Amino acid sequence: MGSLLPEDKLVLEALADANDCPEIARAVYIWIYGEVADLEIVSQRLADANWSLTDVVESEDGRLMINAERIQKTSEPEIIKMSAEIGRLISGTGADYDGWETSVETIS
Repeated sequence: MGSLLPEDKLVLEALADANDCPEIARAVYIWIYGEVADLEIVSQRLADANWSLTDVVESEDGRLMINAERIQKTSEPEIIKMSAEIGRLISGTGADYDGWETSVETIS
């Protein structure tokens, strides 16, 4: 198995600080930026990998992007697996993965 990316580690630390329970599945959102042709390829790959996604849209700073989401756990192994998967899905394109976010889920 791969290793945790530094940016993923920061998100997981923030979740842990908020007493998040990583075994609770919830929506995880990702952002990918690029040119239309690259984003169309990545969009199809994401859809094939069971991600729900937006159309190619313009971000607030004028860059083109897609936002995708799926329900999953946020344990370290699951995030390592997710980041590796996204790396494969954007491979061979000029698209850039810009990270992920999610909600804090706690046990009541």
